[in-house]
Amino acid sequence: MYFLNGDRLYIKPENGKAKLDVQLQNCLQQLKQINSGKKIFKLNFFVDTVTDKAYQELQQKVQSLVSGLFSEEIVLGLIAQPPLTCKIIVEAFFYDTSLWQAKFISEGNNAALLFSRDNTEILIGSVQANLKQGCKKNAENTFVVLDSIFNSVGFPVNSIVRQWNYLEDILGFDGEDQHYQEFNNVRSKFYGNSFEESGYPAATGIGMNQGGLIIEFVAVKSGEVLTFPVDNPDQIAAHHYSKKVLVGEECVIKTTPKFERARYLNSFGKQLIFISGTASILGEKTVGIGNPEEQTEVTINNIQRLYSSKVIKKISEKTLSPKYGHARVYIKKREDFPTIKKVFKTHFGNLPVVYIVADICRTNLLVEIEGKVILN
Repeated sequence: MYFLNGDRLYIKPENGKAKLDVQLQNCLQQLKQINSGKKIFKLNFFVDTVTDKAYQELQQKVQSLVSGLFSEEIVLGLIAQPPLTCKIIVEAFFYDTSLWQAKFISEGNNAALLFSRDNTEILIGSVQANLKQGCKKNAENTFVVLDSIFNSVGFPVNSIVRQWNYLEDILGFDGEDQHYQEFNNVRSKFYGNSFEESGYPAATGIGMNQGGLIIEFVAVKSGEVLTFPVDNPDQIAAHHYSKKVLVGEECVIKTTPKFERARYLNSFGKQLIFISGTASILGEKTVGIGNPEEQTEVTINNIQRLYSSKVIKKISEKTLSPKYGHARVYIKKREDFPTIKKVFKTHFGNLPVVYIVADICRTNLLVEIEGKVILN
């Protein structure tokens, strides 16, 4: 990752039409070559799986293959989101071993890396629950495990600066309770008042086909690292949404999504803005319903507002040059891929990007984009 003096790479198979096993092995061979020059500590595998059984079998296989490939322990995530151009894509995170000390933290099958440098500690990890007892149970379980990991290394809840929330069947229901709303309710209870002074993390809430619930996080504990929320004046903050856009019966408690549109981080001079999962929303209403081209344009405009010259001037008196660093583009419908890709490339050219099929947190949203902005 950039703030660890490293970065992330997207590894794609050389033959995107080969069988899944062949594509997986090819990606792992590429990873082996990369790791000889860069210290990989975390891997995400984006892949399509048809059933829960297939998901669990592939998860076990990936864990076994990665264990055989790396001498050190790796934080792994298997995210059931089909790539658009192949059967599997691997996201690899690496860091500079000459500047950061790393310690592996495990909690059952969940794990994190604790990075230390001078008086700064950064915790990066992933927790998952796939209990088959409903979204609420999965959410409660993941936050219990997350809390246990944080307590084991002395991190407070409000140290989280970036979070990814992957929900199986995000728009589905357990009885009358929508999955995403159930997750928001549990998250709100877990956060409590922890973020009142510091602002919430930047975050993405996105669907996946299998796997229950996965939460990935970046947390920072330091008196020297500067971090704060970044707002888009064209959008109502998600944690201030009205009940009109929250799903559920009126008699049921409905809490808002607790995240910021973006978040600034300055660690040892490495400055960046985490861009949350962003969609075609102005105020709190969806714009461009049924039109993937318009929704992509609005989404990109929303993102660009988060690193406009006005925002940059508030961040620093020095002249900073923002550069969009990478992106994940989540697409609801495969048939919209060519249109969305064309609009994205018009704005960002050959920026490193991965296109993934995933359901989005509103039925009328067709695309969601996230990433980071590097400030130099």
